[in-house]
Amino acid sequence: MKRENERSLIPLLIVSGVVAAPIIFILGLVTGSQIQLSNLLTADSLSSWTSALATVAIAILTFILAKETWYLREAQIEQVNELKRENIRPNVSLRLKNSPVSFNLIEVEINNLGKGIARNLKFKFSDSSGSEIFDTDNPIVDEFLKLHIFSEGIHSLGIGQKVESFLFSFFDLKGKLDGDDVFSPFFKIEITFSDVNGEQYSNELVVDFKEYKGVSEVGGGDPLHKIADDLNKLTEQFGKVVNSSPNRLQVNTYSSADREEESRLRQQRYEDWKKQQEKKAEQ
Repeated sequence: MKRENERSLIPLLIVSGVVAAPIIFILGLVTGSQIQLSNLLTADSLSSWTSALATVAIAILTFILAKETWYLREAQIEQVNELKRENIRPNVSLRLKNSPVSFNLIEVEINNLGKGIARNLKFKFSDSSGSEIFDTDNPIVDEFLKLHIFSEGIHSLGIGQKVESFLFSFFDLKGKLDGDDVFSPFFKIEITFSDVNGEQYSNELVVDFKEYKGVSEVGGGDPLHKIADDLNKLTEQFGKVVNSSPNRLQVNTYSSADREEESRLRQQRYEDWKKQQEKKAEQ
């Protein structure tokens, strides 16, 4: 930034020198003529003075115009550079969410919501006082640091790309926290990352487990997960009609000869029944 400011001052100094040179020259001529001439001002000298003053005024106005034009150009260049930065600026977010499998299971999601690729993602955990949290200092942070993406970082995260992972279960936290109070943890997660040009950015997430206190679920979970569970049960029920050999169903197949034999037996049974009825009628 300092080098850019120095470069921006060079043209301004050049313009100032070009404008100041004729002004100094005119002032020198006027001063010299004033020293040499002791008589009263004539009409020609008044005209010369007027022209000189007009020239000085025009030079000053030209200098002001050049200065404002240069500042306007600098502002336009800065706007263009800002647009370029915004078009490649990443925006990495981190959130904790309930798993669709169970309300007590917590998942973590890292998402790039920006317009550019995020590089060299690093995560730093700190407590309410701002002191950094390391391994074994906090059981919740330990669960984060078990994942490589939090302990070592992420090299690159594309536009719209997200990383999800199971983090912990509220039931597993019992016995790990002081007083078994699962709503006591409080810490901050600072995310630092850069764009493709190396410009550094940072975001911060505050994790306060008291926000989960009193939160409940209605409906028994995610409908899509319930459908998948029902399909698994249907598959188990369907497996009962499958024999011990894989991919074989217990079915009975009939050929045309079998159907003819069945028809013959049915006709024979009918004739036998008819004869029995005739004998009963004769008796």
